[in-house]
Amino acid sequence: MNVLAFSLFLAIVGLTLIITYAASKRTKTTSDFYTADGSLTGWQNGMAIAGDYMSAASFLGIAGMVALSGFDGFFY
Repeated sequence: MNVLAFSLFLAIVGLTLIITYAASKRTKTTSDFYTADGSLTGWQNGMAIAGDYMSAASFLGIAGMVALSGFDGFFY
């Protein structure tokens, strides 16, 4: 087992849990959660939507290429 990789994995998971816990203390209502309490600018919201779209598109695109071309489709 690669100790460095395992340690980095645990560090990332731990950091994610800390950030999530800190963020959960700042949200009190559903409005805070869904709309970031109205504090997001148009640019920030656009970047978030673009990130979601590109992430989903790349995930589905890779899955589709692997389904159609086998594992070699991953390299396309």
